[in-house]
Amino acid sequence: MVDPADEPSQHVPSQHVYVIVLRLAPAFAENLARPGVMDAVARAAQAGCAPTAETLAALGVPADFASVFIERLGYLLRLRDAGVLRAAGPFADLAEGLYVCNARDESEARRVLEQDPLYRAGYIERDFSVRRWLAAI
Repeated sequence: MVDPADEPSQHVPSQHVYVIVLRLAPAFAENLARPGVMDAVARAAQAGCAPTAETLAALGVPADFASVFIERLGYLLRLRDAGVLRAAGPFADLAEGLYVCNARDESEARRVLEQDPLYRAGYIERDFSVRRWLAAI
């Protein structure tokens, strides 16, 4: 006898936790290192939005980078709100960053980064690693 839970129409794929370690391009790191930028980003993200172009411009961020950066933060916040992204951010040295996400498989996790506007614009290096994480707690 077939268990109804095994039927494709009723089976919901399980989610796994994946960790993506990425390398920031020098221009990305340079803009994040500007005094006040990380604080402005953290404050805006806690409020559920991206900082404004005016806020970033006042901190010395060039308009072309600010535009893509704001688009990217909106993308990450939508992923967070959808329950896909658990955490994201750079390491203190601003050479690398980390995403922790929920995904069905490695390919879905890869798409989280590959669809990131900063990745598409070349501000995140093309070589990155994706690993399934067996979170114990």
